[in-house]
Amino acid sequence: MTRPQLLVIATAGLLGSLAVATTTFHQPAHAQVIQARVFAERACLDYGIAPSTAAHESCVARAARAFDRGEPDIAYMQARATRDAREACLIYGVPPETPGYQQCVATQVERRTTPTMLIRYVPRPIE
Repeated sequence: MTRPQLLVIATAGLLGSLAVATTTFHQPAHAQVIQARVFAERACLDYGIAPSTAAHESCVARAARAFDRGEPDIAYMQARATRDAREACLIYGVPPETPGYQQCVATQVERRTTPTMLIRYVPRPIE
């Protein structure tokens, strides 16, 4: 066997073993992601967001990330925020399934889910 043939065989063996190793270790995480997506789709449907729409895809993506992190309350908050954002954009008169509508929904969801800082003045007690 020549040296170039030996290098090709060794490289193929190394790449094959890496492919098997990464596939083997990736399966449990992949199953968890699939389960999170199923829960997210259910949450979005429960809040009345129609499937096969931009709002639905956005809702599922956000809720799935929350379910994947183990935060179902945040996932349902994302679904509610998407529903409310969708309704607000329709009230504004933005035509559905247009780039402007998608941007409107994204902006409205961000406004509804980004924590705001509340600064409150509390006077010192009178002594």
